[in-house]
Amino acid sequence: MPAPDSETSARWEAFYKTFEGRPPSPLLCRALALNLPDMDHPLAIDLGCGSGIETRLLLERGWRVLAIDQEASAIERLKERAGTLAEGRLRAVQGHFETLDELAPAQLIHAGLAWPFCRPDAFARFWQMQVEALQPGALLVGQLFGERDQWATAPDLTFHSRSAAQALCAGLHIEHFEESEGLGKSLRGPKHNHRFDLILRKP
Repeated sequence: MPAPDSETSARWEAFYKTFEGRPPSPLLCRALALNLPDMDHPLAIDLGCGSGIETRLLLERGWRVLAIDQEASAIERLKERAGTLAEGRLRAVQGHFETLDELAPAQLIHAGLAWPFCRPDAFARFWQMQVEALQPGALLVGQLFGERDQWATAPDLTFHSRSAAQALCAGLHIEHFEESEGLGKSLRGPKHNHRFDLILRKP
């Protein structure tokens, strides 16, 4: 695994500190309220898990969790946040999820805002990998950046038009698809956001 870029790591550490007290993702909470496969010890994959806010929620709900993040500080924060809930139910992996060769069969894959940070040349392969990892009835949950997002000129991030976002849903049942656009905030100040919120189910 390549050595982490110190400037990038510092930005992510500032992000974790700024949003330390935020509640779990409303999109994930919405997904968890839907009917899910009735299984003992279901597995959720939390991509770009950050400091573990969503991972802890999943652990609290009784899931086993595979949590992946490229930042060592995120993994450390995650383990501290999970505490005793992690015993026997959490596997935390430091690495770039887009470079994985496969994903474990899962009943839920949560990506939050991780998908846009997958390089454009790796996105199609990784998307297909996720779909293949989903078990029948399982959910795929996350957000895409739209083509009118303020960061849309960044060459290492992935952006989608509405039609391209809809095309990703092919073969999956759409539980939720919402497009939003407007002024938001980032660590660098105000930012124009253009996003697609997705909850998709494997038939």
